[in-house]
Amino acid sequence: MAAVTLVIPVLNREKYLPDLFRSLSAVTYEELEIILIDNGSTDRSLSLCRGFADDAPMVVSVLEEPQQGASRARNRGLEACQTEWIYFFDSDDELSPSFLEEVIPQTDDFDMILFPTLQEVKGKVAQRAFIARDTATAQILSSTLNTQGMLFRTDFLRKIGGWNETLSIWDDWELGIRALLNAPRILWQPRQAYHLIHVHDDSLTGSSMSSRRNKIEQVMSAVSQKLRLPTDYRALFLRYCIVNGQLQHEGGHPIPVPVSASLLIRTIGRLLRFYTAHGGRGAWRIALWFC
Repeated sequence: MAAVTLVIPVLNREKYLPDLFRSLSAVTYEELEIILIDNGSTDRSLSLCRGFADDAPMVVSVLEEPQQGASRARNRGLEACQTEWIYFFDSDDELSPSFLEEVIPQTDDFDMILFPTLQEVKGKVAQRAFIARDTATAQILSSTLNTQGMLFRTDFLRKIGGWNETLSIWDDWELGIRALLNAPRILWQPRQAYHLIHVHDDSLTGSSMSSRRNKIEQVMSAVSQKLRLPTDYRALFLRYCIVNGQLQHEGGHPIPVPVSASLLIRTIGRLLRFYTAHGGRGAWRIALWFC
């Protein structure tokens, strides 16, 4: 049985930690280690983490990372990891107890294990979009690979540079793209959706697009500098158009598009922006047809 380290950054999550700890205590996978990274909490999060570590049914370490930022905290866990596999989770979500037993492969032939997750928004639970395609193009448009949907071979994640600490949002989107650009050996596990990912007012996922406009521009610019294939650039151009449609729908200012495209793709982009600006959903699925 392969050993796995679960890394969880924690920043002022006192009210969410009891549910997280209950879900962790129910995990049945025997070769599991947990690293909790307190990222400068000012509430009781650190003491709650230490209390859980004392009583947990598995090995739990509590580390402190004063330099704030989820990616910095995750990289601190990556530095401390001593197991073959590493998995990242968020401190306000709930882990499925049988998850690791069901997804860990019986061979050493893979660098990443990818699977769908469940998301809860305003009391409604649904599976996040999941497209089993091992191309950066698919990730650029679909955002299939999210923090809780990727399990990494530790050496592979270190080889590609870990998490980008300059990014404060969409860092899992960027990491998924960067990972796919490095041609990993992937095991897709699409049959079962795992966990309960809560979207709430305290989470970045629950914020409006316009309130995060500058940060979104930063991460999209970072991605544009890493692409090589024409299909990836087309996908990113269309993603810019969709994002600008979302910003327009909220009354926000558009992001300048630094990626060039053919007349056909520019026309499609304008249509996707119009569609999204007027409340249309699933524009990324339409964009995939042209990439």
